Amino acid sequence: MSLEILKKEIESALMITKWSPSTEELAEIAERLKNFKGKASKSNIAKIVLDVVDSYECIALEGVDNSDLTTLLLLATKTITK
Repeated sequence: MSLEILKKEIESALMITKWSPSTEELAEIAERLKNFKGKASKSNIAKIVLDVVDSYECIALEGVDNSDLTTLLLLATKTITK
């Protein structure tokens, strides 16, 4: 999977409306997601992304379904980094 696809999946999962991660930051996020051992929750994924990019704008809703986050973790393990 390309980093651009991963970026779109992260934007969808976290409902990100504004951010501009570099290729290096996306690669770092992919690596951290690939090595993630915790529960796939929106909060845990957001912590990883925020740790790498410092900030982003998103839409916040209560009761969001986290089932797509497991898919996001699986996609990150298939991301090819150089």
